[in-house]
Amino acid sequence: MASGAPPRRSARAASAKPAAEAVEKPPAKSSTKTPARSKKTVAKRLSEEDAVAPPPAKRARGGPKVIENGVVQANGKPKPEPRKKASPIPKGVQTKPYFNPLPTPPQHVRPAPRLFVWGTGNFGQFGMGPDHLAEFEKPQRNVWVEEKIKEGAFGEAEAGLESVAAGGMHTLFIDENGTIWSCGTNDDAALGRVTTNVPDPEKPDEFLDIDTLTAVPHPLQTLVDEKFRAVRVATGDSISAAISADGELRAWGSFRGVEGLLGFSSGHKHQFLPAPILELPSKPGDTEKFVSVAAGNNHLLVLTTHGNVYTWGAGEQGQLGRKVLERRKIHGTVPEKIVLGSRSHKAVIVGAGNYTSFAVDEKGVVWAWGLNNMGQAGTGFTSAAADAEVQLPKRVRGLSKEELGGEDYVVQIAGGEHHTLFLTKAGKVYACGRSDGGQLGLEKDSEAFKDSEFPDMLAEPALVPFPDDDDPVVFISAGIKNNLAVTQDGALYSWGTGPSGELGIKGEDEVATPTVVVRREGGKWAAIAGSCGGQHTAALLRLKEADA
Repeated sequence: MASGAPPRRSARAASAKPAAEAVEKPPAKSSTKTPARSKKTVAKRLSEEDAVAPPPAKRARGGPKVIENGVVQANGKPKPEPRKKASPIPKGVQTKPYFNPLPTPPQHVRPAPRLFVWGTGNFGQFGMGPDHLAEFEKPQRNVWVEEKIKEGAFGEAEAGLESVAAGGMHTLFIDENGTIWSCGTNDDAALGRVTTNVPDPEKPDEFLDIDTLTAVPHPLQTLVDEKFRAVRVATGDSISAAISADGELRAWGSFRGVEGLLGFSSGHKHQFLPAPILELPSKPGDTEKFVSVAAGNNHLLVLTTHGNVYTWGAGEQGQLGRKVLERRKIHGTVPEKIVLGSRSHKAVIVGAGNYTSFAVDEKGVVWAWGLNNMGQAGTGFTSAAADAEVQLPKRVRGLSKEELGGEDYVVQIAGGEHHTLFLTKAGKVYACGRSDGGQLGLEKDSEAFKDSEFPDMLAEPALVPFPDDDDPVVFISAGIKNNLAVTQDGALYSWGTGPSGELGIKGEDEVATPTVVVRREGGKWAAIAGSCGGQHTAALLRLKEADA
């Protein structure tokens, strides 16, 4: 092996003998065996030959080079300029259009919507303070929210709330600044903030009253500090999640399994403050983000800009779309991607029931997985042994875009404990699952039950009739056994079972068909949106004078 150091040379110039004194070497004696030439001899002879006759010049390919107007040309054609290297794309800059657009805040109206609540507020989930923990059979105005609107606490002057989400025993609001406020029980960290042993700023030696901290809405200050502009929120039993206008995801709370507390992740039983939970893959100029989130009782689904669906939480009823071993249930708290039949399918909508999950792909096909013991998945039911759980995403019957006539398609899905609602672009509502408590909004003698093989349930979605066919539904929500629907003209309907006042209909704890809570015509208020929780309901209503 040759050494890496150059050969040592003498500093003195080598003496050259005159040509006349050169001695001619006698010719070598012939021998039958020709000695091998050394590498040095071959190299020396080559160098001598090179000195005597230089090698012929290589023939140039093509014609002569010509310079015209300062530009070098070959064969009469301009020499192409060297390619310039493309500038690197800054991290986080999106140059490729998203398949699913990022979420945007809703349009703000004036006067700002007011918050109304009904049902049971014994854990402060109404957000009206520790003196208002009663049960309301009819919608009641949240006076605390109205005072904050006057104070300008939710944004500019007269700013209000953008959305509301009712959980098991807690409630989240988003104001016009994109700030999340929370109230209700915080035993399992559902509020996204600490409510125990909080020092009183006015009395350093004392702590703030826990009832005041939970029954009065407070902002999630950690999200405010990181400039997290919330646009979407979802609430489960004791789990909560939010997505920002920049497509960022935060989650907090805890999951519960059949046998009790499962925890938030493998390292935490409770997550009291909002935390990032999933880092999506990214490429230069193409960074995947989150666009929507849905919550069951104890599981979460998120949809991304690239049409991917991730699930995590408790998966004992198949709601995660993957097998979770009994001895490794905590592994369910790690988000994993779900395939809707084929990897080529991309999702555009996600939804959830208490123990079921749903998605709609780009072709308008609706997929479901999870608990189906009462037909709530809408995938059909032949026997409990065969269909009580749907382990992998399966097509919901009768609701694909093709099956709906090619023009209509599902745009929202909301589920309860054993029933599910589907809302279409045309404003129609379909329902499936358990029906013995009015959950489906169908009369007992409805045509939908005539061909049903099992009493008190529908294994395939059926159309729900509403009083006004010319007023399409634009929003739905489902509680444990109750539902609400908001129409284009601001009517709010309620149906199902609500023993704690969840229906908002005085004197009624079970209603078989959609019944008016807020009127389409007449009255002062028009509904914008609502949310059914565990034992309470919340809705945003606007004054009709704003239309004048």
